Amino acid sequence: MVMTGANADTRAFQLRADVGFTGTLLIDSAVYATYTATAEEPFMAPPDELFGAVDDSLNFQKARGASAALTPTGYIPPANSRALKAVLREANRIERADTLVSLPIDVTWLNRENIGQLIAVCAKIRHPKAVILFRQFDPMGQTKDVPANLRRLFTEVEHMSLLRTDLAALDVMAHGALCAGIGVQSSLRHAIPPDEKALIGKRGGGPAYPHILMPQLMCFKGAEFLSKVYGNADPATCDCEECDGRSLDSFYLSDGETRREAENHNIHTWSAWVNDMASYRTGSERKTWWRNKCAAAVDRYALENQRIGVGASHKSGFQVPAPLKTWATLPVAP
Repeated sequence: MVMTGANADTRAFQLRADVGFTGTLLIDSAVYATYTATAEEPFMAPPDELFGAVDDSLNFQKARGASAALTPTGYIPPANSRALKAVLREANRIERADTLVSLPIDVTWLNRENIGQLIAVCAKIRHPKAVILFRQFDPMGQTKDVPANLRRLFTEVEHMSLLRTDLAALDVMAHGALCAGIGVQSSLRHAIPPDEKALIGKRGGGPAYPHILMPQLMCFKGAEFLSKVYGNADPATCDCEECDGRSLDSFYLSDGETRREAENHNIHTWSAWVNDMASYRTGSERKTWWRNKCAAAVDRYALENQRIGVGASHKSGFQVPAPLKTWATLPVAP
C-alpha cells in the first residue's frame, strides 16, 4: 500500500493505528510534484541542511508507519545528467537499510539515447530504487521504446520498484521488480512536471467520470467512452467481487459512490491477475504467463469490435494500446 499526496503521512498513520493495517506500507509525499532536482540540491531540502533534512524526512516516514522510507527526490528533467548523478551521490551517503531512493524521471530517460546512462546510474545506487515516470497522459505510450526499455531497466538492475503507474506494474513484477504500485485513480498512474498543468483529453471541461479496467482487453477506458461504444450493443460485463455481473458501461456517473465502485472493480480485477502471477515460478515460467496473457488480450480486440459491429480500424471501436502490443510480442528473456 502506498499513500501519496499532501496528507499521505496522516492517512498512513491512521491506517496503522486506527485500522490496524499490518502489511507493507510506503508514504510518498510527492515532493516531485512541486520541486525539480538540481545538481546542487537533488533532494528537497535547504542546501546547508541537505543530509540532516533528508535523514529527518526518512525518520518521519518511519515514525508514521512506513515499512521503508522514500527519499524526497525532486523531478529529474529530460537529459539532466548532473541532477541524476547528484541523486546517486547523495543517495549513497545515506547509511541506513530502510531506504528506497525515489527516482522521479521524465519518460524520455527511457529513450534509446538515455537508457544506457539511466541503467548505469541506477546500478551504482546501493539502495533499492523506486521509479516514477513523468509525462502528460500515459508515459508508457509516448514512444515504442518506452515499454521495452523500462523492462530492460528492471531486468538489468536489481532491487527496482515502479510506483504511480498502470499495468506496467505487472510487467515489471513479472521481470523481477522488488515491488510496484498501480494508481487507484487515473491521475495517480503517472506524474507531470512541476511547471506544467495537467492536460485533459476532452475539451470544454464538464463532469469527471471514472476510468474502468476492462478485464478481457486489459486496458483502462473512460466510462463515457464505454457508454458510447456500447450504445447499440450488449456491453461487456464483469464478475469480480464488486461487480457480480455488472455491465461495464454502468459506471457512467460522476458521483462519489460510483467512482468508489469503479475503483473497487479495478482493484479486484488487477488483484486477481497478481494472484495468478504469484502461482507461477519466478523466471521464464512467470514471464511466459504474462506474455501469453497479454497476447490473448490483444487477440480479443478484433473479436470485441466484431461483436459490437465496429471495424477494426474504426476510431470509435477499441484500439489495442501500444504497450500491450509490446508486452505481447517481446521475447521471453532467459
